[in-house]
Amino acid sequence: MCEYTYENGRKCRLKPLEGSKYCPLHVPYDEGEALLGERIKKVKASTLQRRLRAGQSYFEGVYLYDVSIKDYRSEKVLVFKNSAIKSLVIEDSEFKGLILLNTAVERVILFQVKVGFIFVKGSTVYGLNVLRVDFTSHISLRDSSVKYLMVNSTQYTGSEEEEAYGEKSAKGTVEISGLRDVRRIGINTRYPLLRKILEEHGVKVSEAGRRTVRVKSLVIRDVSFDTKPHFKRQVRLTVAGFHGTLVLENLEVFGHVEISWSHLVSPEFIHVLVHSNFILRKSRIRADATWGLTVLPSLPVELTVQGFMIIEDCQFSNPHAEEVFYRLARTSWEKSGDLEKADEYYYLEMLARRKIKLLSRRKGRRKLLDKGEALFEWLFADLTCRYGTDWKRPIMIWLFAVNLFFPLLFYLTGSVQGLSAKLSFLDYEYFSIVTATTLGYGDYHPIGVGRAIASLEALFGMFMWAVFLTVFARKYMR
Repeated sequence: MCEYTYENGRKCRLKPLEGSKYCPLHVPYDEGEALLGERIKKVKASTLQRRLRAGQSYFEGVYLYDVSIKDYRSEKVLVFKNSAIKSLVIEDSEFKGLILLNTAVERVILFQVKVGFIFVKGSTVYGLNVLRVDFTSHISLRDSSVKYLMVNSTQYTGSEEEEAYGEKSAKGTVEISGLRDVRRIGINTRYPLLRKILEEHGVKVSEAGRRTVRVKSLVIRDVSFDTKPHFKRQVRLTVAGFHGTLVLENLEVFGHVEISWSHLVSPEFIHVLVHSNFILRKSRIRADATWGLTVLPSLPVELTVQGFMIIEDCQFSNPHAEEVFYRLARTSWEKSGDLEKADEYYYLEMLARRKIKLLSRRKGRRKLLDKGEALFEWLFADLTCRYGTDWKRPIMIWLFAVNLFFPLLFYLTGSVQGLSAKLSFLDYEYFSIVTATTLGYGDYHPIGVGRAIASLEALFGMFMWAVFLTVFARKYMR
């Protein structure tokens, strides 16, 4: 019998290799290659397949090369413990769960698999790829060394159960915690090299099966990223095509964080420091009132971005969240001295504030006051100069109103008299310019309704010049 002794004290019952005291699964690489050369790879692979067909699912202390498990069906949990594996590829299979404990694997690929749960702990993995996986319980990756982690087209397909006594269930959760030496975490990202790797293992991939990563919650906490300078300039955490609750906790990311094409439900950022840029693009953030009262107020303190915060084409169900995110983006650009970009986010921040007033739950007179204030802001702050961020707009409005709109009113009403008995449109335009600039030469004067129009134009001209000077000074003199 094989001399390998399991942790429970029992010995392996397989027949040892000739010239060795260990069976094909437990014989170390060096010893097996010395006995059989390259043939040891086929011997190990065929022995593993026979044990799987015989119903064995627990493997401890094994040494394996390229393991390919296809069309595997089992009601048991597949376990690899205290083992060393060159590569582990599981394709088109359905089983209860996968556990990797204290195991060293260069590459793990799960492709088109239906599984109850995935649990990895205390292991060393160079590349861990979960592709098109349906799970009914949870995926937990803990306290391991993982260089590259990719989760694509993976969805929770378990039953919807109510939370007991307000406690959150682990079901439907993808938990990534305690990982170290991480170079990149990708959720639904494209990785051209992976396609080549899959083809080398006989796995055919088509883009037709691409779908969103849909889970209850994605939790990434206490992850230690590789601090080599080369990786600090790269995107280290990418979340794309994701639907669910995103929780980032106790993270110091030496690189960029990018979230795109996602539907985030009540996201949480707890003690998160991004040394480079934080990018939020083409995503929707949906949050309830409880999240707005508990999580949102602490967001400016909990999320620190030392580079730029970029928000593009995003939708927010909560205008308070919209205001906070745009404020964070604005301050990040102000720190760098790029005031023009900061003005873009300032304008979006002010729009969010106006939206808060419009959606106010106050009743009666207070609600009318809020709506009136929002209308006043739109007319005198937004329409005229985009809250002080656009100096060209007041000039264009002034030129249009003074040279076309008001002259046309005077012309249609015939409410201006002057030296000439019959006035041309140019005379009305001249009178409009003189009125708007408050020069008042006296050669033309309004009559009848023209007095009201002229008074309105004089006020308009003074206001627009004040707006222009203020915006121009803010833009170029600060």
